[in-house]
Amino acid sequence: MKAAWQAMVAAGVLAAAGAQASPTVGQCMELTTGVKFSKNNGDAQVNVEELFEGKKLKGTQLILDGGVLLATSYQDIRDGQVHLTGVIHYNEDGSVRSKNVYTPQSAIPANMRPGQEVRVQFTDTRTDTHYPLAGLSDKITTSTRTDQRDFSITFLGWERLELGGRRFPDACKFELRDVGGKSKGKSGEYVWYAQGFGVIMTDKLDKDGDVQPAYRIALTKILSAPSP
Repeated sequence: MKAAWQAMVAAGVLAAAGAQASPTVGQCMELTTGVKFSKNNGDAQVNVEELFEGKKLKGTQLILDGGVLLATSYQDIRDGQVHLTGVIHYNEDGSVRSKNVYTPQSAIPANMRPGQEVRVQFTDTRTDTHYPLAGLSDKITTSTRTDQRDFSITFLGWERLELGGRRFPDACKFELRDVGGKSKGKSGEYVWYAQGFGVIMTDKLDKDGDVQPAYRIALTKILSAPSP
């Protein structure tokens, strides 16, 4: 607990705004198309709206230092829930490397209360695209695998952050833990969402729940966003 508190103080995290004025979890996770910002690891994040599995959805692009699109993750806020629907990973030339599609159980309530924990169990179907190798093949093939995912997600409440010269008065903070995968019981992370922006900061946690400062990833510069 002491270590977590020290980490928050070091990050300049202040007391949350009044609960009545704070956004819901669903509102915190809303994405505004066109928002773009860079992070302390050199990567950039861009919010988009495009087709995924035949449906127009909001998503977040992760662009590596150097301008290469690594992945786009998609979500769908509807029926009182935030659905994480899947992700597409790309090769350096922009072609699709793999696509993960999650079943509808990959969702959390849009009105979670501070301290509320939900268990998210869903099926993740991944399709990899295999491109021809010179002199060996001239066909593009695919392979598919299915995995079961099991996460614990706790909404910890709202915190005030100041990142990239902008104040986020009531960012939603979550604790995520993989309770059924390869990293079961070994680690977790804190994730902060800001309305319109998506994820603006993450902290890695060790098996004891202590923050590992060296692994913090945070917004450092806003490149495109509506005025606050």
